[in-house]
Amino acid sequence: MAGSGTSQLRESGQALLRVEHLVRTYRNARGHRVHAVSDVSFDVQRGETLGIVGESGCGKSTLAKSLMMLPPPSSGAIHFEQVDLTRQPAHALRALRPRVQMVFQDPVSSLNPRHTVMRIVETPLIVNGIGGAAERAARVRETLQAVGLDAEMVGERRPHELSGGQCQRVSIARALVLRPALLVCDEPVSALDVSVQAQVINLLEQAKLDFELTVLFISHDLAVVKSISDRVMVMYLGKVCEIGPADALYRNPRHPYTASLLEAIPIPDPARANVLRSSLSGETPSPLDIPSGCRFHTRCPNAIPQCSRQEPELRTEGDGQYFACHRPMLTAAN
Repeated sequence: MAGSGTSQLRESGQALLRVEHLVRTYRNARGHRVHAVSDVSFDVQRGETLGIVGESGCGKSTLAKSLMMLPPPSSGAIHFEQVDLTRQPAHALRALRPRVQMVFQDPVSSLNPRHTVMRIVETPLIVNGIGGAAERAARVRETLQAVGLDAEMVGERRPHELSGGQCQRVSIARALVLRPALLVCDEPVSALDVSVQAQVINLLEQAKLDFELTVLFISHDLAVVKSISDRVMVMYLGKVCEIGPADALYRNPRHPYTASLLEAIPIPDPARANVLRSSLSGETPSPLDIPSGCRFHTRCPNAIPQCSRQEPELRTEGDGQYFACHRPMLTAAN
């Protein structure tokens, strides 16, 4: 389905992160090749929040881990602060890692159950040889306070003594304690209650201002992504199908897959709650057997014969919204 090409990339000098033609494949237990991420290109400017959305299995988390070089991509380039991470030796990557930190999806299993909160947040400072004991303790307390936790109250507790929301705040504090430039959030609120989700989203937005962060926010919840993102990138089966400013993309999606995702967002109206609006049908194809041409054509209500033969490239009509579709949705003006 789309996603090939680099027309959506902006001037390289303005981007904190610039990804070009990133590919990540795996071999399964039977030796078959799994195409997790295929030729993905995008950039994120300093101070920007890019939201990445798509169905489960579309490659969002694999993309995030590839950006962290955990493991590195099969091919492609990842330029962070003008340095290509894929070409750096181990010692150079180690020096760069404090600048890029990640918040994982499961707030409990991502924390060491044997360590206290103070030790968990201090460990990145110890590993990177930052400060003495007193300086590290002060920074840990400051960072915990920034995420809404009192070091005197929770500092000596262990993860099993905290709620899910508190554990996620500790995870965010652990990432922020190194004062990174880029924060990669891999579905950080999906395991939390709705009320706690809102608290964590507000926390991330405040932390972005306080710590001058650039954020990559991954989620399958389009409503959450809209509330926090400046730009949104939609993925399907390892490819990018649309990317653009959040307001424009949500107001006027150009790719049929984006439109189907937006139609599936629940409406808080009892009179309309049972109305099925999405025209999307069928199952996502297996990454072991990728469809020819546009990867979405097997489920697309707008598909034409060309879609099964030719893979579309990302293009724009001059409004900053890029989409990869031979037969895009009409604009609001049309």
